[in-house]
Amino acid sequence: MDQIDPRRRRPRPARVATRWATRTLGAVAPGPAVDVAARLMAHVGPRAPVRPKDRTVHERARQGVIRLGAERVVTYQWGDDQAPAVLLAHGWQLRASRMSALVTELESAGLRVLAFDAVAHGSSSGRRANVFLFAEALRSLADDVVAAGGEVAGVVGHSLGGLAAGIAVRDGLPATRWVAISSPAGLTSTAEVFASTIGLPQRLVPGLVGAAAQRFLVGGAETWQRGELVQHPAHPDVPALFVRDVDDVLGLPGDARRLHAAHPRSDLLVTGGLGHNRVLDDPEVCAAVVAHLTAVRVPR
Repeated sequence: MDQIDPRRRRPRPARVATRWATRTLGAVAPGPAVDVAARLMAHVGPRAPVRPKDRTVHERARQGVIRLGAERVVTYQWGDDQAPAVLLAHGWQLRASRMSALVTELESAGLRVLAFDAVAHGSSSGRRANVFLFAEALRSLADDVVAAGGEVAGVVGHSLGGLAAGIAVRDGLPATRWVAISSPAGLTSTAEVFASTIGLPQRLVPGLVGAAAQRFLVGGAETWQRGELVQHPAHPDVPALFVRDVDDVLGLPGDARRLHAAHPRSDLLVTGGLGHNRVLDDPEVCAAVVAHLTAVRVPR
């Protein structure tokens, strides 16, 4: 399935019906349309299974559990317990095992890897999630590493996980470097892409932002603004790498460049032909991520 260009896939009947219903409702009843869209945006949907090609890496992980409020979050660890740690955050509707190619390369470089299935994803509990829960899971993993006397050599996130990585680093997670792959520049970018996906007219995006912030984020609009990495960048002393594929149809084309411009100590890697998810399996991308994380590091 991953080998199919998403632009050539035939739309699923349910998705076509959702787009038609949302577009029609948006034209005649904008308020209810925004309310429906906000609920859909917070709902994760079916959990992704472990792909056959990821199973070996998944099954040899040392599993654990952390608690985020009432939710049970499953964690995974690979590599030497004494090695510098790299934290991974998967994307929306995916799971930790989807980053197995990167896990293998990081292990080969002598690094320890820690990852998690976010709330409402994979083997973790919950029905709804948001980027701040992803960031909270990263902070919990980092706290455990530091408490044991270890070093957090870096954080890598894919898609929404990349946004979470930036938020966590900005808010004090002690990583030496970080990477965002196929990631939005902020929550508003995510809302714009989501609106396009479900057929909500773009003129209703501000309403969607307001409704989603009010209903699902503690702190409402103020918290939403904390999810904007261009206006509120990550720590300026932490080098970043942004990866963007020109054939990624699940993100805004200019987001990676906006992130790059907002983070002076950053590099930008642009690829082609990989799309939003297959970029995670690409050997050259994995090599670039490892090279970034293992470069000579300047202490914060």
